Amino acid sequence: MTECAPGKTGLTALIVEDDQAVCDVLQMFVENLGYAVVVCNTGASAQEAFAAKIPHLILMDWLLPDMDGVELSKTFRASERGKYLTILMISSKDSPEDIATAIAAGVDYFISKPFERKVLDIWLFAASRHVQDCLLREEADLALVKIQEELVDNNLQLEEALGRANIMAVEAEQAYIEINQIFKTVAGGILLVDKDCNILRCNDSFLKMARVTREESRDRKCYEIFHTCLCGSDDCPLQRIKKGKKRIESEIEKIAQDGQISYYSIISTPYHGLSEEVGIVEHITDITERVKAEKALAESERRYKELSLVDELTRLFNKRYFNTHLQLEVERANRHGHPLSLLLLDIDNFKHHNDTYGHADGDRVLARLGQVIAESLRTNDVPCRYGGEEFTIILPVTSGEQATVVAERIRARFAGEIFQPTPQETVRKTISIGVTQYLAGESGQSLLERADQNMYEAKQSGKNRYVLK
Repeated sequence: MTECAPGKTGLTALIVEDDQAVCDVLQMFVENLGYAVVVCNTGASAQEAFAAKIPHLILMDWLLPDMDGVELSKTFRASERGKYLTILMISSKDSPEDIATAIAAGVDYFISKPFERKVLDIWLFAASRHVQDCLLREEADLALVKIQEELVDNNLQLEEALGRANIMAVEAEQAYIEINQIFKTVAGGILLVDKDCNILRCNDSFLKMARVTREESRDRKCYEIFHTCLCGSDDCPLQRIKKGKKRIESEIEKIAQDGQISYYSIISTPYHGLSEEVGIVEHITDITERVKAEKALAESERRYKELSLVDELTRLFNKRYFNTHLQLEVERANRHGHPLSLLLLDIDNFKHHNDTYGHADGDRVLARLGQVIAESLRTNDVPCRYGGEEFTIILPVTSGEQATVVAERIRARFAGEIFQPTPQETVRKTISIGVTQYLAGESGQSLLERADQNMYEAKQSGKNRYVLK
């Protein structure tokens, strides 16, 4: 195990890799991001290093000399800070099943060996963003724990004070003073409501949340001042308290008149007045910032996962997804005896278009073709950008003749598109398509090669057409 000097960011990364060449590359990239780096070449030493200095980012191999990297990932995730870790696995085991196993074990990102340094740089940047999100989430969780502890303590104080006021008349004045103090100092809004939903008392924090003055709150019902989705429903805390519930915790979304959305945590407990009838005490905490941070993090994680499967320009699946999914469809076709067809498309004279009008306009052509393809397919068809100006479409349970109908639909629609690379000039683009039907027992690579041959013949025979053989 080796350890480097502290990083510029104050963050620590753990590299678990027994290939020294790979380890050196990873260490250089991670240090460039400002991390202090701890390097281990075995699982056992990685566990020791993790216990001694819990890292924020872990880069690890699957195949280690002394243990399975997936099991090591589970161990890290099971630790006290496991949910705040960012784990990037780098492995030659990259089948869809392997990736699914790694993700189930707590791996956030997955890179196949051998990797390109540009790809590593992209994924390390995404992982660093995830580290920052985890730090924000940890900070929010710690703040929430503190708030919850304060809520429990304050509620105990409040319940004790209210109880003394109800059963010990001689201490009524003292209890009244104590309640006043709690109402003024407790974090969040405090609200006392009788059995008929009348507001008996509230503090200034509640009035601020409800956006009303104290005069406006007098002789009003709680649902008139602070209406929520729980009001008037079976989930109303007052109605549930009346039925015998002792403590109710709720989280709600509230939309103000100006459209602003806020989120609140409400703890409701029984309140026994002098008449022995049951009302409620509600402690309301504004959790808007925490909820927004959680939603932002969830969206960020969804976006990171999407980027690993989808081509950013065309919004179709990428080549990696095509390679894995084609093999799955070939296996399914062999197993069930269903037909399977494949289209391979290429934009005619695309290099000339790029050379003439520039790559930015070429990207607009590619993006539009991606839209035409997506709009022309069934939900179970699999459109992919294979590379450059080449696209592939996997057509499950589809014969070659049926596939030509799809090919002609896409060809005709794209040929009808009008592009305007300059204000004075409009152009039309065409595509050549190779169509093939899967032959029992052949490999996915063979199917792709036959589609490529048919596309080449479509090019040679005049372009703007499809060929099925």
